[in-house]
Amino acid sequence: MKKMNRIAALLAAAILALSLAACGGQSGGGDPLAAAQKNMNDASSMDAAMTMNMEMEAGGESLKTVTSMDMTMFKEPMRMKVEATTEAAGQSAVISIYAEENGNGGYMMYMNDGTSWYSAEAGAEDLAQYEVGQSMSAYIDSASSFKQEGTETVNGVSAYKYTGVITGQNMQDVVTESGALNSLSSMGLSEEQMEEMLSGLGDIPVTLWISETDLYPVRYDMDMTSVMDGLMKAVLESMGDQAEGLTMSVPEMTITMTCSNFNSATDFTIPGEAKN
Repeated sequence: MKKMNRIAALLAAAILALSLAACGGQSGGGDPLAAAQKNMNDASSMDAAMTMNMEMEAGGESLKTVTSMDMTMFKEPMRMKVEATTEAAGQSAVISIYAEENGNGGYMMYMNDGTSWYSAEAGAEDLAQYEVGQSMSAYIDSASSFKQEGTETVNGVSAYKYTGVITGQNMQDVVTESGALNSLSSMGLSEEQMEEMLSGLGDIPVTLWISETDLYPVRYDMDMTSVMDGLMKAVLESMGDQAEGLTMSVPEMTITMTCSNFNSATDFTIPGEAKN
């Protein structure tokens, strides 16, 4: 179980990077889709919440992990706050991350792992994985064959519903271009190994809701079960002797993200102890 927990924690970190890694992208096409993408890119600030549910099975045992992230982003000047909670095997871990421009063309990041504060200079590529607006914009651009499925009420908002898929090749492209592979080094894998794993990804079903009134994306759901099951097998293979005799599967891997308070995000102050 300890080995299973360790791999689960590493994969959870990797999945967070994969789910938020996309950046950039061209016009999504279609009136609501194109408008939603433009509005998302132009937003000066926003709040977002993400929930990731993952279940892993190994040796007859099952481990369920739920990761929740609350995020606030301001564009100019750039400020960011992320509160992430991961629950697994009856244990909970909370990580707080803040970032801001440092006045020298770069950024400062501050992180609390539940016991201590850490700070370090960061580049734009280090923050790209947390850029929700650009991430969702790129997912809109990457998803192919979007079909409108009428309207539904999401979080009290009447919204257009779209369904489509992100192809394995598109996901590989946006993850590679975003620099998210750099954040996966904690898994002990080289960039070449991760790129090889990503090359075998399948399609990811996506459901997207766009507000009828202001044409902002308000929610997207991604079912990454089959993709992560394949990635799990690739990870185990790359671990060599460390994974000897261990077999794993991923019966569930889903991500839901909701966005709100466009251009009027919840204000915050970076704690003084973080800067000190």
